[in-house]
Amino acid sequence: MIFFYIFIIGLPALLVFILIKKMMKARHIQQHGVRTDAIITSIRTVHSSKGSTDIIGLEYRDIAGNRYPAKTNSSPGKYRTGQRLPLSYLAEKPASYAIGIGNGYWVLLILCVLILLFTIFASYKINEMLQHMH
Repeated sequence: MIFFYIFIIGLPALLVFILIKKMMKARHIQQHGVRTDAIITSIRTVHSSKGSTDIIGLEYRDIAGNRYPAKTNSSPGKYRTGQRLPLSYLAEKPASYAIGIGNGYWVLLILCVLILLFTIFASYKINEMLQHMH
């Protein structure tokens, strides 16, 4: 039974950990990276039962003039091909970038923390119920 508890609590805890790491990496790149503009090269709208989103293909250049691809998501119709978006990249690793057009990570982080709290509470209640059965 202990493995069940570890699994149902561990999975959302792992998601929270991964999201925090991604947020910290993006913040580090935005604070210490080289700022540039990326050009929107493609926009593809994806439809699902929960709505639509635009997957935006970007291209940016580092200081040496090398081209790098990037991508991000946005609400549909917000951007057009050829527009520029602010982007930061690490000078020592130009393929690592962060785009400052939205912080969707916060919504995901709050959701994952709520799920984590729910699974902890549910595990406690399941354990309590099983103890009363014996």
